[in-house]
Amino acid sequence: MLNIVRFITLVSIFFIVLLPVTTAQDLDQLDEPPAVGRVPMTLDRIDELVRRIDADAIRNGSSWQINYRDMPIYVIADDNADRIRIMSPVSNAAILTEAQLLRLMQANFESALDARYAIAQGAVWSAFIHPLSALDEREFFSGMGQTMSLVVTYGSTFSSGALTFSGGDYFGDDDNPDEPDVFGDIMEKGEQI
Repeated sequence: MLNIVRFITLVSIFFIVLLPVTTAQDLDQLDEPPAVGRVPMTLDRIDELVRRIDADAIRNGSSWQINYRDMPIYVIADDNADRIRIMSPVSNAAILTEAQLLRLMQANFESALDARYAIAQGAVWSAFIHPLSALDEREFFSGMGQTMSLVVTYGSTFSSGALTFSGGDYFGDDDNPDEPDVFGDIMEKGEQI
């Protein structure tokens, strides 16, 4: 019981002290269209971007299945919800220990950045979720690179390949210089025309 009270207290402190205050003006800006001069992302543009990574990607309406280094990537867009999801399976969720689950949550706070570890349909996934119309090409490739980096670094650094934020409670040594730089590779492929 004491642990639950302690947890609720810590979460309350986080929301009261550490999160920025949201004003009514901030909430109004959430529904604004993309900035002037910025072309909203479309399904046809996504198709072009996907093919920079995998020319043989399979498109089914508003979803794509990509093969990257023998790893599957799924891209699912929804015009009505104005959302895009880039995801890849990581592991079987049924075999996660409590310590592994805790480590995933710590990574989501510190080293996963815009992509996240998630659990759905009995699997651990790496997933990047973003508003569709506000997404630009660089963000698309960054999201894909981070998603795949989380797959490759699962079990070692749990890193999206970009930055690591401090302030969490994981203090382990996860350095693994032998991990491939999938984030950099995807960003490079995305910038090629």
